[in-house]
Amino acid sequence: MNTLALSLFPLPLVARLNHSTMKQRLLCSLLAWGFLCPVMAQITITNSVFPAVGDTFHYAFGNQPGAINQIFTPPGGGQQWDLSNLQATQYWNQIMKNPLTGTASGSFPTASILYNPLNSGSEVYLQVTGTQVLDMGYYGLDELGLGLNLLFDKVPNLEESWAPVNFFDIHQSTSNVLTAFDAPIAPPILLNLVPTADSFRIRVTYQRISTIDAFGTLAIPGGSFDVLRKKQTEYKSIAVDVKVAPLGWIDISTIGGQQILPLGTDTITTFHFLNDVSKEAIAICRLNTAQNMVTGVQYKALSPPVATFTPSFNESLFAWPNPVQNTLYAHFTKDAGATYELRLINAQGRLILEQTVETSAAENDVSIPVANLAAGIYALILQRNGVPLGRARVVKN
Repeated sequence: MNTLALSLFPLPLVARLNHSTMKQRLLCSLLAWGFLCPVMAQITITNSVFPAVGDTFHYAFGNQPGAINQIFTPPGGGQQWDLSNLQATQYWNQIMKNPLTGTASGSFPTASILYNPLNSGSEVYLQVTGTQVLDMGYYGLDELGLGLNLLFDKVPNLEESWAPVNFFDIHQSTSNVLTAFDAPIAPPILLNLVPTADSFRIRVTYQRISTIDAFGTLAIPGGSFDVLRKKQTEYKSIAVDVKVAPLGWIDISTIGGQQILPLGTDTITTFHFLNDVSKEAIAICRLNTAQNMVTGVQYKALSPPVATFTPSFNESLFAWPNPVQNTLYAHFTKDAGATYELRLINAQGRLILEQTVETSAAENDVSIPVANLAAGIYALILQRNGVPLGRARVVKN
């Protein structure tokens, strides 16, 4: 996985500094900028832009050649960034829902909001206070591609935003996740490593530093906004443990020096351009490893299209009817003459049903009896030799 350094410092220096020292030096550099440059008006962002149940945030996704030249500027005020030539490739209406409607609402009793990430049926739970928006965790498919629906509870909650937000602000936040699951539902990629396993667990550590390092105006398609720029650097580390009697928990992130899953530490650097009126971020730009290119931009859609969804059989796995009562049908397009498995996982991450499919054609339709299943939300997983190939969210009435 990728590891980035904070671009405001020379790389050799970053290697010698801890986060506390970085914070002090960044503050000094920002103060120095303030003495050297003329004082200019800057906005203050209050909690009036915090999300609330019923809000819909309208975003577009795209990229623009040379965008890095527009947003990757030194700290300071009175700046102008131009992303008005962005071309939208996808839209997202982020709907803020009542958390009590979520499958895992009982695990997040103090949540204020629930939303589903882009192109996902997972549930992200947020807690909104008068001064902070906190990421409490999520329920849904694991990030390692194991095909499991699990609960990922962040302890303590990870800070998403705060109020008031002003130029010079520096915030740090850390969080940990420890999610265990029984060996019977683990995929072969794990069971083959430790056949005597009792259970497994996923460990995730988040370390985030956010600095309000610049202000000015940002142009996007359809408008221009006064903004504060937040540079956010997040260090995310993932590991996997196995529990074997009588030894207890053992880290199996590497076996024989070989990494078996997308584990390790990833460092993600983003620029968030924030406005004091818009609840949406005006733009969120993600940088590549070398921090010399924008790999993608999420920005406020000023004229969002009407959101529509038409089921398509071009997806790797499609399930219908959904919601279902008696018989579920699964359609997938894969190699003829191959053997696949369909697994149905309940909201607690337990395997409810497994069915082997011998394909006879490139396109296949399989019927699955579900009349005796309890009402709720399930994940249908298509896999081959233990490797997940497709997923579908299924609602049983």
